[in-house]
Amino acid sequence: MPNTPVQATAEGMPKFGLTAIMSDAWERYRYIRRQYSAKQIERGIVDGSFSACLKTAWRVAKKNREEARQGAKVVAVMKTPAGERLRALRAALAETDTLSFRYSAAARRTAIKSEINALLA
Repeated sequence: MPNTPVQATAEGMPKFGLTAIMSDAWERYRYIRRQYSAKQIERGIVDGSFSACLKTAWRVAKKNREEARQGAKVVAVMKTPAGERLRALRAALAETDTLSFRYSAAARRTAIKSEINALLA
């Protein structure tokens, strides 16, 4: 693996609000310290370290970024003629959750999800 430095302002690199991530991590850390006793934290029942809270904050920030990106794709698709088909597919997907056990909902759900992904791609 080459040892080449990557600039922090490299094109295509996602930018995150570091202040928001750090404040979220500190909020999680304080919540864990308030919520759980010192014995639970010392014994390792609960990971009360700040590094674990920071990792969680980063994971949540990345997940929120991805959800926002997916939401933007959905909004863009909804403005096209395929938007009506996407609404119908989402309704059908919601209906598969309420099917009785007589029906094999897994195959239907998989087919509907693959068609939704094809529309969003």
